[in-house]
Amino acid sequence: MKLMYILTGALLLFGGGFALYALLNGKNPDHLNQLLDDYNYVIGTQTVGSKYQFTDETMLVETAKEIKNMGSNLLKFSMNPRYCTENYGLPKNDSIKSLLDLATMEPSVKKVLDMDFKYYHIWVYGFSQYTEEPEGEKRDTNQIKFIGGYPDEYANALYQELYDLTSYFLKKYNNSGKIFYLGHWEGDWHLRWHFDRTKPVDIQTLQGMKKWELVRQKAIDDAKRDISHENVEIYNYIEVNLVKIGMEEGAATVTNSVLEVVNPDYVSYSAYDTTNPYKSEEALTEGLHEGLDYIESFLQPKSGLPEGKRVWIGEYGSPTVHYSEEEQNERSVWSIKAGLKWGSPFILYWELYNNEIDKETGEQVGYWMIDDSGEKQKIWYTYQQFYEEARSFVNRYYLDHGDVPDFDTFRDKALEFNALN
Repeated sequence: MKLMYILTGALLLFGGGFALYALLNGKNPDHLNQLLDDYNYVIGTQTVGSKYQFTDETMLVETAKEIKNMGSNLLKFSMNPRYCTENYGLPKNDSIKSLLDLATMEPSVKKVLDMDFKYYHIWVYGFSQYTEEPEGEKRDTNQIKFIGGYPDEYANALYQELYDLTSYFLKKYNNSGKIFYLGHWEGDWHLRWHFDRTKPVDIQTLQGMKKWELVRQKAIDDAKRDISHENVEIYNYIEVNLVKIGMEEGAATVTNSVLEVVNPDYVSYSAYDTTNPYKSEEALTEGLHEGLDYIESFLQPKSGLPEGKRVWIGEYGSPTVHYSEEEQNERSVWSIKAGLKWGSPFILYWELYNNEIDKETGEQVGYWMIDDSGEKQKIWYTYQQFYEEARSFVNRYYLDHGDVPDFDTFRDKALEFNALN
C-alpha cells in the first residue's frame, strides 16, 4: 500500500498520473476525463469578424482551433448571411438560403459544430430577414426587419428557420452532450438602430422587437417539444447592452421593456457600460453587480431550466488603443472576479483576434488575446493558466469526493486561482 501511494504521488507530481490514480482508486478514468471535458469553467471567448489570420485554414476554423488549444470547451461564433463577408470571409454559396443550409452545407461551419466543444453560444440571424449590404459596407439594419414594426411574413419565415435549425441540432447532436445557446448581438443597438442612445425609443420598433424576440423563443421551444432528444440541450437568449441608461435615466431599453414580455431562457449582457468606465476593481465590481442585478430583476421563474443564474456576461474587454497590455489583463481579471462573485454562469471576453480598425488611423483597436503579429497577450496566458488550474481543481475534487464540484464550490475556489491573483 505504501508503494502505491509513493507511485501515484510521483505520477501526480510529474504530470499524466490522474488517470492512473483514478484507476488505482476504483474510479473510471474515461468517465473522469469526460467529466473534465464537459465541466463549465465559466470563462471563455469568441470569434467574429477578425481582421487577420495566420494559417491556410479558414478564419472560422483557425480561430476555433486556437480557442480549443487555449484550453476552452466553449465556442462563441456567428451564423448568419454575413458568413461570406465581414464575419468570416468564407466562400459564398448561392445554394445556402437558410440557417439550416448554412449548418449543413458550409464546410467550415459544419467543422466547428462537430468539434469537441461542449458549449456553443451562437448569434443566429435568418437569411429570410436579410437584405444584402453594398459591397464593403456593414449595416446591422439589413439583418433585422422589425424597425417600424414586424410584418407577419418575416415573423413566420424567421420562425421556420429557427425551428428547422433547432430541430437539426437536436437530431444531429442527439446524445452528444452538447449545449447550444442561440441568441443575437447587442439588442439595444437593434432597438436603437441609429446608434443614438439619447433618442427616445420608437414605439413601433419596440413592439416589432418584442414580436421578433417572442418568435425566436417560440421556434426553439416548439422544436424541443416536437423532436425527441436526449443529452443535447438548446436554449434561447437575448443580449442586452444599454443597461445604465435604463437604471439611471429610466430610458426604455431591451432590459426594462422586452425581457418581461418574453421571459427568455437566458440573458447575455454585453457589459461595457458597467465595466469600462471604472478605474478601480471595487468600482467596477459594484457597477457590474448593479447591472446584473437590474437585468435579473426583469426575469420571472421558468421551468425546464438548470438551477442557477440566468444572466451572463456575454462581452467584456478593454482595447489596447486605450489601455496597455498590462492594464487590459488587469481589468479583465477584475471583470472575471466580479462575474464569479455574482454567480454569472459564463464570462466571455471580446475577443480572440481583434475585429475593429480605427477609421482615422487605420490601426488595430486591440480587442484581442492574440495580436495581429501573432503574439499572445497577457490575457491569453491568464486564460490558459485559469483553465489549467480549473481542470486540476475539478480533477482533484472528483478523486476526493466521487463527483465534480457544484457551481458555487467551483467559483469560490476559482477566485483563489493564481491566474486571478
